[in-house]
Amino acid sequence: MRRYPVIAVSVWLMAACGKPEPQQLAASHRRALADTLASFFDSLTAIHRDHPDTALLRRLHPAADTVLFIEGPVAEAFTGDSLFRRVLANHVPVRSMTQRFTERSAHLLDSRNALITAREAVDWVDTAGPHQYSGLLTLAVSRYGGAWVIRAYRGS
Repeated sequence: MRRYPVIAVSVWLMAACGKPEPQQLAASHRRALADTLASFFDSLTAIHRDHPDTALLRRLHPAADTVLFIEGPVAEAFTGDSLFRRVLANHVPVRSMTQRFTERSAHLLDSRNALITAREAVDWVDTAGPHQYSGLLTLAVSRYGGAWVIRAYRGS
């Protein structure tokens, strides 16, 4: 059962990569994309507040796109729209929330697809009291309409 999330992400990556790029990325282009992707995590903190940034949430998860969400042994597929509704519903009882990302790294698969990873720490207070979470977050992202969008989450 533990292999299912790894297999699911691997299958997605193979499908996302498709044909190889006709030319290699220049080193400067690769570094620029990796820097952009590493800072991509900063925009995620705008979602994890007491009132999420709904415009950003929509941009990162286009409504009709399927997003694979893997946490521990559970893997679920959502449309961007259903994930949007889930995030909003989960934030109803939240009074305050802060999220931090450290040790960010990016692995470019090609100019349009990448894996990005960071250590995540979240502190929040809801109607049940204070909570803390920390773990490793890995995202599979793709270029879509001139912006990066999230195709898969993997939390641990």
